[in-house]
This record gives sequence, C-alpha cells and structure tokens, in this order.
Amino acid sequence: MASITTTSGISSTLGQYSGITADDVEALLEADSVGKTKAQNQITTLTDQKTAWSDIKTRLNNFLTKVTALQSDDTYQTKKTSSSDATIASITGDATSAEGTYDLKVDQLATASKITGTRLDVKSSKTALGVSGSLTLTSAEEDTDGNAKTFDFDISDTDSLNDIATKINKETSNSSIKASVVDNRLVLTDSKMGARDISISGDAADSLGVGSSATTSKGQSAIFELDGMKITRDTNTVSDAVEGTTFTLSKVSDDHVTLSLTNDTSKTVSAVNDMVTQYNSLMSLISDDLSVGDPSQSDNTTGKLAGDSELMRLQSSLRNMITNPYITGSTLNPNKVGISTVDREGTLGLDQDKLNAAIADDPTAVKNMFYQSTENSIGTITSESGYASDLSTMLNTYLVDSSANKGIIATKSAGYDSSIKDLNKQIDDFNTMLDAKKTQYVDMFTRLDEVMMEAQSQMSYLTSQTSSLSS
Repeated sequence: MASITTTSGISSTLGQYSGITADDVEALLEADSVGKTKAQNQITTLTDQKTAWSDIKTRLNNFLTKVTALQSDDTYQTKKTSSSDATIASITGDATSAEGTYDLKVDQLATASKITGTRLDVKSSKTALGVSGSLTLTSAEEDTDGNAKTFDFDISDTDSLNDIATKINKETSNSSIKASVVDNRLVLTDSKMGARDISISGDAADSLGVGSSATTSKGQSAIFELDGMKITRDTNTVSDAVEGTTFTLSKVSDDHVTLSLTNDTSKTVSAVNDMVTQYNSLMSLISDDLSVGDPSQSDNTTGKLAGDSELMRLQSSLRNMITNPYITGSTLNPNKVGISTVDREGTLGLDQDKLNAAIADDPTAVKNMFYQSTENSIGTITSESGYASDLSTMLNTYLVDSSANKGIIATKSAGYDSSIKDLNKQIDDFNTMLDAKKTQYVDMFTRLDEVMMEAQSQMSYLTSQTSSLSS
C-alpha cells in the first residue's frame, strides 16, 4: 500500500488503522520540548535584563555628562559684561577675574606693518608671470643671536602670484609674515601688531611689484587710558592689564567708555540643577528595575533586574555619595550648597537660594567643593578631588569599556551574550533531537499501521474462506 508524505513530513496514511494521527505525534514532541521551551524563556529573560542594563547605561552616561560639566572652569564665576559703547571698546572676564567697573578711552589702535606691491598686468592671480630670480624677506622676528631673521625664496618663470604667496606662507610660522593677493598685487602683512620692521629684496622684487615701487606702512601700538593710566600694547585685544580680564579696543574716540564685570551665578546654578534632575531620572529607572512589586498579588509584576546585586550596589553607592557630608579638601558639602533629599524615596532637590548665597559668600570655595585639580609644570593634571570628581570616578567603574578595561556594565553585557549563546546552542541540540524523535515516532506508528493493515487483510481472507466452506 503506497503512502503519501505531507508537508509536515508525516505519512498521510498514518493512523488509518491505529487511529494515531499527526496531531498525536506533535503532542508527543511537545512533551519532549519542555527543555527547549525553558531555554527559549531563559533567552527572553536574559535579553530583557541586558536591555534593562543598556537603558541604565544610557541614564548613567547622561548623569555623567551633567557631573562632568561641574568639573569645568567655564561653569563657575562666569561674568556678565556691559559697555556704554561697544563700538569703541568691550570687556570679557574669566573665572579668575574680579568684579569691577572701568573707565577706558582709546587714543590709538594697534596696526600691523605691511608691504603692498603694485598691480601687475596679468589676467589673474593664477597666471604664470614669466619672472625668475630670488626674493629675500626680512622679518621682525629675531634669531638666537638677536639678528633679524631672513627667508630666501626661489622664483621660477612658471610661478603665479598665488604660487609665490604660497611659498611665503609656508614660512609664516617662523617669519610671522603672511602673504596674500589682492587685485593682482602681492601684499605682505606682519601677523603681529606694533612698530615692527619688515622688508623684501632680491632680483625678482621689482618685477613682482614689491621692490622700490611698493608701499610700506609701519605698524603702531595701541594706546589707551584705563582709569586714567595710559597703557601701550602691541594688540587691540589686551588681556594682561587686569588679571583674568580682556579689553577689546575697536575704535579711536574722544569719548570715555564705561566697562563692567559682575559675577553671573546662573550658569553654576543651571549646571547643579541639571545634575540633580538627571540624578532623579536615573534613580527612578533603577527603582523600577529593582522593584519586587507586591508579592501578595497572584499577578504580581517585578522589575526586569529585581534582585540584581550589582544594580543594588550602584543604587546604594549613589545614595551615599550624592549627599556625602564630607568632601575631601573642602569646607563645604552638598547640603551647604542646597543639595539634599526631599522625600523618603530619596528624591534629590536643590535650594537655589542656598546655592546662590554660598556662591556670593565664597565662589572659589563652591567651585573647589565640586572640583579642584593640581597640574604639573607642563599642564598635565596630577590629582583631582571634589564632589563631582568622586562621582565621576564611581560612575566610570560602571561605564568604562575599552580593550584594556571593561567596566561592570560591559562585563555584565558580555556575560549575558555568553549565556544566550550557550542557550541557543542548547536549542539547536534540542531541535536535532526533536527531529530524530519525530522520525522515530513516525516510523514506529507507520509500522504499527502496516501490521494492523496486514492483520485486517488476513482476517478478511479467513472470513471469506470460512464463508465458502460453510456454503
């Protein structure tokens, strides 16, 4: 008796005599699949946990960004500036500048020495000039012996004005002279202001318009009066007259300008408030992930990371550090600058009036509470301390992920990946085993059908023979 195989791989004749169908075989296989189902459920759980830690990492990075902002000098003691006439002069200040008001009058602006060549009769600045020879540029910069530096340039007949300018500019870092091309004229300008001597010579100078026919203008120093004191500088941006303060001179005028600097605490307050807000967002997510729900309820739902010891350790560390009453090297602490918990759940709050009062009392002390560092002679930071520094160090133990250093989250993620890989291997083994079992069941029940079919055939034969004998 021929049989037909269905798409499920089970003969269509299966069960014609035994009554065992393909559904019965699948039911048997389902019973054998308990281990596979368990592995699949474990993969789902591990994937959810890995995703939850990934979300924690994102919130931690966001929190670290806000903490890092509190380690920047730009966050503290920024200044509000004002000028009675910004077209004449303006003022800026950094964290070291003191509050103050200044009277300023601009008598003379600083200019740079310049050599302006005559206009050449060429199609464009890219046209070959057909001039060959040499140029010698004498700079106001001095060598180790105190002599003016000179720079020699070879000019070929294929060079254009642009080519010559490029050759000169390759030495700008040494000569302080920059070349440009304006209206088919070669223009040489000292990059430093003041009465500095520059010159150019060579057998190609006249042909290039920078010889005897060129116009040379010598630079001059800036002269201004600051609170009645006459000051001279070789720049219009003066940053060494008052510590941490920069005066920008823009226009000569007989009028006096009033310039002022006042402390601006808004940037510090905003940075601290951003940190507090991000902390609360982070801790809310951690609490949700660690939630055990209500075990007394039959349909209780727990957080994806309930019972995770590393996350509980992170939660505890953050709670302890965020309100730490003892900050190394500081007379202040979080509470004294307005940072404190505001409810039983540990939600953080910021008393901005208290923070502003602390800044007004001693802005340097507030900055040092959050962050202070020590640098060596070459500007490399050798030590760091403070509230923000301590938080950053702890956060990075979770977040660091480099080939040489794997943090807690990277290590956990690798552990999840390894476990999921092992479980997928188990599922593959289960699939192989189930395929073999299916073949075994189909073969066994098909043979049972065949035996029963043969028995029925023999019974029919005996019945027909008995009927014949009776007749």
